[in-house]
Amino acid sequence: MKVVTSADFAPFDWEAVQTTYRGRLPHLTHPDAIYFVTFRLGDSVPLEVSRRWSEERSDWLQYNPTPWTEDIEKEYHRRFTMTMERYLDASHGSCLLRDLKLREEIIRSLYHDDGTLYELGDWVIMPNHVHVLMKPMAEKPVSTVLGPIKGASSRRINQLTNRRGSLWMDESFDHVVRSLNSLRKFQQYISNNPQKARLTEQEYTFEQRWLIQEK
Repeated sequence: MKVVTSADFAPFDWEAVQTTYRGRLPHLTHPDAIYFVTFRLGDSVPLEVSRRWSEERSDWLQYNPTPWTEDIEKEYHRRFTMTMERYLDASHGSCLLRDLKLREEIIRSLYHDDGTLYELGDWVIMPNHVHVLMKPMAEKPVSTVLGPIKGASSRRINQLTNRRGSLWMDESFDHVVRSLNSLRKFQQYISNNPQKARLTEQEYTFEQRWLIQEK
């Protein structure tokens, strides 16, 4: 288990941030950052709901462009990220990932580039989405790091289930973890998510990979 200390965090600096957009979602890339990432199955949210969220986000972002204060960033995640998280926990869609064999394909993909492209932290695979902590080893958008994970797992799961097309929603949600205290909260969220969603032990897979150590 990797020990994480305050030395693993670079001071957050908006001047060092690169803001990119994938679809209508803003994604922040910060040097040496740890990220909390959520990616989900393509059918986990009905199209009409997803469109409504996108329109609401676009309106909000128009009046709240980056750089954000910490309070504005919290408001963004409260309004949009947490709304999506609550919806996902209701287990809408096919929930293919209730099947352990399919979750194992995602685990293979998560570990494939661990130690080369990123450091893999705590993660949980839920019936229709995945939460993961990670620290890219090069300064690049998280979507670039996630691409091989989502692509490889999609191909293998499609083979096992005789499916075609994209398994995952194209957009993912990522949040820069700014401190040990914030990391602790995300670790708690990941570990508590199955219980919060009232899942049985057979319906999810969780692993803690990082241990916080105060200095």
